[in-house]
Amino acid sequence: MNKVKLMKFWSALFIGLAWGTAAWGGERARVIFVGDIMAHKEQLDGAWKGGSWDFAPQFQRVTPLFEDALVVGNLETVFAGKKSGFAGYPSFNTPDELADALAGLGVQVVTLANNHILDRGAVGAWRTTEVLDKAGILWTGLGGGPLTVDYAGLRWAFVSYSYGSNRAAADSPLNVIFNDAVEDGLSQAHLLSPDVVVACFHWGNEYQYTPTARQRQVAALSLAKGACLLIGTHPHVLQPIEVVKMEGRGYGLTAYSLGNFVSYQRTHPRERSVVLAVDVEKTPEGVRLSRVSVAPTRVSATGPKVRRLVQVVYAGKSPRFNHAGLPQKELQTAQLAGGAVLDFLGAAVSADAEGFYTLWDAASPDAFPKPRRKAPM
Repeated sequence: MNKVKLMKFWSALFIGLAWGTAAWGGERARVIFVGDIMAHKEQLDGAWKGGSWDFAPQFQRVTPLFEDALVVGNLETVFAGKKSGFAGYPSFNTPDELADALAGLGVQVVTLANNHILDRGAVGAWRTTEVLDKAGILWTGLGGGPLTVDYAGLRWAFVSYSYGSNRAAADSPLNVIFNDAVEDGLSQAHLLSPDVVVACFHWGNEYQYTPTARQRQVAALSLAKGACLLIGTHPHVLQPIEVVKMEGRGYGLTAYSLGNFVSYQRTHPRERSVVLAVDVEKTPEGVRLSRVSVAPTRVSATGPKVRRLVQVVYAGKSPRFNHAGLPQKELQTAQLAGGAVLDFLGAAVSADAEGFYTLWDAASPDAFPKPRRKAPM
């Protein structure tokens, strides 16, 4: 199957079950976004089990967050195969078993338009798509066209673009952020009759807590051209999450950067992030945003330096999570980090039954998030 046919095949694939039904009979659904999924050398060392690779323990402490949702993340590594040599930064190449661990976590869609997707050339990028296909994970960001996913009775359309890449390739399939390309991608997405259009961007300045003028310009363009949800990655730290009122279209969301979901970047605040949950419901007037919430997370690293135990840890204070075996100091550090993240984003001070903190709710649509500190630390 050639690359064009492969993308068309995935765009037609149906996945998912209904998340719930509104009282008037319409669909309700939750989509969850996580930030950069990275694999530094220390993560590879920790996943090696003396004959095989196992990345699942890196995610086992946060699995309750991913129930009953369409889960989307940014894959910032490649699966170029053993012969290319496994490595972390600056030229990533990760064992295929990471894809299986992500599928086990519940990740159903990944964006590939980022600066590391060509770390092992176009051949490595396309092999990455083959590994994802085998693991049952959909992807977007290479080859131009939108991805559509039917989930919970709704049709979701995804487009994905990057500011560029670390390595040039003559036959590069990377979707790059140009105004014309973004407009064209969104136009193609709308031809597929979606209920929700999601635009994912790899953009901005690394380690900067505020979006650039270019990020804001592309965000405004995308919302004007029909996108409903904008999800950003690349800075490796959190940036603001904004809810905006759109003329005649309800409310839209821009998350400028979700930071690192998993990595071995230990400098504060690169080790902290959020799992972003977006709830929507289908009304007689169309699909509308109903709630935006976040669950703070932190990457914990314990044990000997030659074999670090790297784990994504829930950093909130919900009693739903079992922290058994996590050193008390690590738990305290995680909760301090989580508090800083929630203050930075302007989230509610108390978690719901699932461990998420409200940022915005349609029941009080004009109560927008009000940050309580200038940095997520």
